[in-house]
Amino acid sequence: MIRVRASQIFTHSMEEVVAAKKQLDSGTPFEEVVTKFSTCPSKENAGDLGWMPEGNLQSIMGKTVTEADLGNIIGPVHSQYGYHILKISEIEVEKIEGPFNAEVSMATANQIFPDVHTVLFKEFHIGMPVTPYKTEDTLASVCQDQGKNLQEVINCLNREYSEKNIAIMTCEELKQKIDSGNKPTMLDIRESWERDIAKIEDSHIINAENNEHVLGTFEKDREIVLIDWKQDRSPSFQKWLSQRGFKNIKCLEGGIDFWSEKIDTRLNRYDIDEDDGYRYEDILEENNEEHDDHEGHDHS
Repeated sequence: MIRVRASQIFTHSMEEVVAAKKQLDSGTPFEEVVTKFSTCPSKENAGDLGWMPEGNLQSIMGKTVTEADLGNIIGPVHSQYGYHILKISEIEVEKIEGPFNAEVSMATANQIFPDVHTVLFKEFHIGMPVTPYKTEDTLASVCQDQGKNLQEVINCLNREYSEKNIAIMTCEELKQKIDSGNKPTMLDIRESWERDIAKIEDSHIINAENNEHVLGTFEKDREIVLIDWKQDRSPSFQKWLSQRGFKNIKCLEGGIDFWSEKIDTRLNRYDIDEDDGYRYEDILEENNEEHDDHEGHDHS
């Protein structure tokens, strides 16, 4: 995400915004022009609007904010609110960790992530999906040549790479590790009622209330396996842990549902109706009825 800090001169009068721009062009300091012409409450802070998402300012400017705008006077521009003259004082781009950085060559980028050219073209109109790059080209040089925000491009590539490279541990692999006495740390990220129906022994429940305490007991390089229902929640939690420095996190393939089908068939399986909602009591009653009807556990 890009955050921007900007100041503005705002007025409802076209004549006044034109007069304000003329004074700026003649060299009058921005702060003085703010005091004289702006009707926005921000005039008490020399027009400073504080930090905001780049999209908020883009809706006024009608274009994306880039590093080329830093320190420049933009406008006058007309919005649904009135007339604005803007000055971008700071731009901050959130950094998303991953294998891509400014010095990575395009050849290396392609080896790391074969979809890199497609992503660059689709998201930033950089090159074409099949366009070859020069041997010496890096992400930094390509972004400079194309006039793109380097950190924004790096963030996009790291995000796409992360989403398409989810580390998985199969149920069979986890079973083998448990049997050999080399079991990883198993974190169950489901609701407590789900664990009451089915759980893997020696797994730890983790939730919003206890996550800081639980994670504080593990080394960053500890092998961790995330258990959810049907591998529906673990990928996003895996990314969250990765951003906090944990390096060896895997999602259990298919979640507890696969585990109860492939490995421990004694465990009850359950469904979640996300549209109609569900109650803990309903799930238990349904499982008990199936148990009575089939004289065993239903795994269909």
